[in-house]
Amino acid sequence: MVAGLMLAYIINLGAIHLLGAAIYLFPWYSSSSLEFVELGFQQSVWAIIALATGSVVVAPWLLPRVRPAKPASSLGVPGSRKVVVAYVGVGLLFSLVLSPLLAGAPTLTAIVSVGRSLIAAGLGVACWEAWRAQSRALIAWVGAALCLPFLTIITEGFLGFGAAAAVSVCALLMMFYRPRWKVVVIGLLLGYLGLSFYVSYMRDRDDIREVVWGGQNLGNRVEQLYVTVSTSEWFSPYNNDQLGAIDDRLNQNYLVGAAIGSLASRSVDFARGETLWDAVTALIPRALWADKPVVAGSGDLVTRYTGIEFAEGTSVGIGQVMELYVNFGTLGIVLGFGVLGVLLSIIDSTAGRKLSVGDWCGFALWYLPGLPLLGVGGSLVEATASCAASLVAALMVNRLLFLGAGIGGRLESRPTTR
Repeated sequence: MVAGLMLAYIINLGAIHLLGAAIYLFPWYSSSSLEFVELGFQQSVWAIIALATGSVVVAPWLLPRVRPAKPASSLGVPGSRKVVVAYVGVGLLFSLVLSPLLAGAPTLTAIVSVGRSLIAAGLGVACWEAWRAQSRALIAWVGAALCLPFLTIITEGFLGFGAAAAVSVCALLMMFYRPRWKVVVIGLLLGYLGLSFYVSYMRDRDDIREVVWGGQNLGNRVEQLYVTVSTSEWFSPYNNDQLGAIDDRLNQNYLVGAAIGSLASRSVDFARGETLWDAVTALIPRALWADKPVVAGSGDLVTRYTGIEFAEGTSVGIGQVMELYVNFGTLGIVLGFGVLGVLLSIIDSTAGRKLSVGDWCGFALWYLPGLPLLGVGGSLVEATASCAASLVAALMVNRLLFLGAGIGGRLESRPTTR
């Protein structure tokens, strides 16, 4: 069994590369950026091929050599209910309480930012246990996962972070839910509903962020979100305004193509590993390296390599395809995504195996650091820094769970596989 990380990665990658290219197949939609979109989409195809090669060819050979041994006993393992409560509870605490309080402390803020990942891990365990028990609670847990985009909208003003967390939980569910035909039907339905909400969110995004970033109270934020939800538009492929919203923010191909053009014209030089080294140094916490020059986010990398100037305050992620290309061209994409395919497959398989044998804390310890790698639209600095922060958060919560269980809680036995 796998934990759905690879499936979630493919969904996320397709959302910003395949979907944006697909709208150009409609004869009624046109844009002057078609040439750049074609160039960028070609590189995303190389990325998918390399990802599949690493996952299907290399990872199966490497996995038996790195897979941890199966735990011999269930002694001392906290029960699933305690794990769900701990991870979801701490995740909500981080997201709703600690995040605003620690905004000025870089290292602590990085750890707090994994709150949504903690919630996703807890919901993943809850869904697995509900399915094993054939409990109707599964519907409630899935519903909670689908509310994650609303949580990040009212707390951060962003849809994408919560959507990525929801996709990861749903991808995990798809790994074990049967029958398969229901998975396909429900997946297509949720995809359409998600796309419909996205175009409505983009319509009202400025109003939402004015309320959230303006520091208004929770009631006003929820009220603004309710207005958006209650006036949502159904997605229509014949609506050019909606297609334009997808093209503007979900079409990373254009930016990749623009970077290819800039590099080809020699108006900018290849990074030659500069951003990759930054991703390595991002693993060092700022508490140990106070004047570390690396900061989270894509900074001005997109403008630097595309020549495109964006409005002040606009955050544009460089994306993994573009970042690997601006370092070493197509070769960088092939090698980088090959490594990602191997790494994700190992993490995915190990986390899934831990979950299937009831090693909840072991599952979280692998699953949480894997989630930041799914940020296909962000920078590698963000991914590596969040991986480190996620590992710290998982170790912290696991420690609290074992301490609590050891002090007086009754430990539940590990379930058998279905």
